Amino acid sequence: MSKPLFKELITPDEARKILYNSFGFQPKTEYIPIGECLGRVLAGDIVSPIDLPPYTRSLRDGYAVKAEDIAPAREDRPVKLKVIGSVEAGGQFKGSLKSGEAVRVATGAHIPPGANTIVMEEYTRYEDGYVYVYKSSSPGEWIQHAGSDVSKGDLIYRRGTLLGPREVGVLAGLGFDKVPVYKRLKVGIISSGNELVPPGEKLRFGEIYDVNSYSISTLLREDGCDTYFLGIARDEFDSIYGKIKEAVKDFDVVVFSGATSVGVKDLLYEVLTSFSSFQPLFYGIRIKPGKPTIAALIDDKLFIGLPGFPVSGLMVYLHIFSDVIRKVNGLPPRGRISIEAVSGRFFKSVFGVEHLYPVFLKSRKGNIYFYPIHTDSGAIATLSQSDGFIIIPDDTTYVDKGDRYNVVLFSLYNKPSDLIVYTSHSRVVDNILHRFVEENNIVLKRIFSGSMGALLGVKEGYNDFGTIHLVDENGEYNIPYVKMYGVDNAILYHGFWREIGFVVAKGNPYRIKSIKDLINKELKFINRPLGSGIRTYLDNELKRLASEEGCDFKELVRKIEGYDTIANTHSAVVTSVEQGLYDVGIVAREAIEGYNVDFIPIHWERVDFIFNNETVDEEPVKRWIEYLSSGEAKRFLSSVDGIRVDNKYFTRLI
Repeated sequence: MSKPLFKELITPDEARKILYNSFGFQPKTEYIPIGECLGRVLAGDIVSPIDLPPYTRSLRDGYAVKAEDIAPAREDRPVKLKVIGSVEAGGQFKGSLKSGEAVRVATGAHIPPGANTIVMEEYTRYEDGYVYVYKSSSPGEWIQHAGSDVSKGDLIYRRGTLLGPREVGVLAGLGFDKVPVYKRLKVGIISSGNELVPPGEKLRFGEIYDVNSYSISTLLREDGCDTYFLGIARDEFDSIYGKIKEAVKDFDVVVFSGATSVGVKDLLYEVLTSFSSFQPLFYGIRIKPGKPTIAALIDDKLFIGLPGFPVSGLMVYLHIFSDVIRKVNGLPPRGRISIEAVSGRFFKSVFGVEHLYPVFLKSRKGNIYFYPIHTDSGAIATLSQSDGFIIIPDDTTYVDKGDRYNVVLFSLYNKPSDLIVYTSHSRVVDNILHRFVEENNIVLKRIFSGSMGALLGVKEGYNDFGTIHLVDENGEYNIPYVKMYGVDNAILYHGFWREIGFVVAKGNPYRIKSIKDLINKELKFINRPLGSGIRTYLDNELKRLASEEGCDFKELVRKIEGYDTIANTHSAVVTSVEQGLYDVGIVAREAIEGYNVDFIPIHWERVDFIFNNETVDEEPVKRWIEYLSSGEAKRFLSSVDGIRVDNKYFTRLI
């Protein structure tokens, strides 16, 4: 049969669209043991089924005591306490600690109820059933509260996360023995040419080593595939036909390099059309190099025909096929992994086709420059010297010195985060971030820092976004703190209202109703850190109460057992109360979901959105602002119990 002469060339965009519409792009899921999931991609979100640590524990060898008992301890005046028992890591102390008592604890051991601090062993002496303490220890020192590392219900990893040694360790620590991952595409790789021999064999005259099978296989593995080398097909109909026939039986995708053009020995198209199930997708793309690229379906398996020259094959695969393969394997687009660079010199291009031009990169004076490589696409020197390639538009005849292009790299690298979020702890904000990240393929770094951490992070320039809910003594939210700390680069938007209150045991056994109960009743209280919005509110209310009662603030809070005992997250507070270690804590209503506790509402606080003015024009931040201001975000916030959105939502305050 006659060979096609590329009379109907299509654009690269058209080629990719055809592939997306023709190949089955629903990633399949399988569950595998965590010991086998290195390098795999999560097919579902991982939510912590437990609190970590699952119990409040000691961070040092020593003695669990009451901080108030050992407050007077000095080197020359030790405090004497009765040792009523001991507990090792993995054990549990039966009973509770009273004033004047101590329990010996090992690192990692459960903290006995009633104890609120650890004194390290080196500051003690044991003798005849008593321990002599030579140094005081503040409330909460060397204690890690249940849920302060990871809280039950926290989103740990998102669908699409690539699993490395760190992630595998975390999954094991959470108790997962199997996880859902995307099934990898099985890809068979065939090279063609009478001149090719496998690496390791001795070359005879006229022969060259097969490069494409190995370079393309490596790219496919980076794109999440399992690859299999099926050997070299000779430039004969039967040899090519036999290789392809066997490949489509066993593999999801077949990648064939060489024999795609209209040369005398290029038989590929003739072989393909001899298959009764052959469905051509395209043959010929308006690019240089790579014009005779082929894509087809055979028995519903994707067949890819690439140019035989090594650099041409790599560039065409990356430009046309890589993101298609990655999507099926559950990975983000490779196109996001590129480097913007400046042209270091003038060079010519070809009008009328997209020109894939290999370049190498050089860092100079804080900028990254690219330079063209002029050797041909079949040269090994081109492959060894080039870091990647630029895509020159079809209406461009040259690249000038100083022009900026994105360089598509021939190898993956670790990409910095697109969006840095230092923020107060909030499940609703975390959930809405998750929705945004998933829809926009954003690489996110999120750190719970409290409101003050978010504010100062913006001031210092390393925080793109955060939520803050700092109220002053006049009841005004956030703006006074922005001015007080001189955060001149802050942009503040009116956010939402969040209900805060006390978390108590089921049934509210101590009949807690208000902040006054912290003082008037003998309760064990667990607090939030200084700098957090909810702690700021509580302190303001306690100062007001102290003024009403005519006493000093410090004198008042000394009446609250546990006032200086803090937990870094709302969930850690809830867990501590649920486990009976504390009688009451202060949290947002949203944090109690999934726990067997009750909530006593006391106040609605305003949570505002703070942005760094220096980064708001960056695309990820702009998209995040657009998303937050959307009706979808507002509806989601309004749907959460304990969250209220008013008609001022996302109006600019500063």
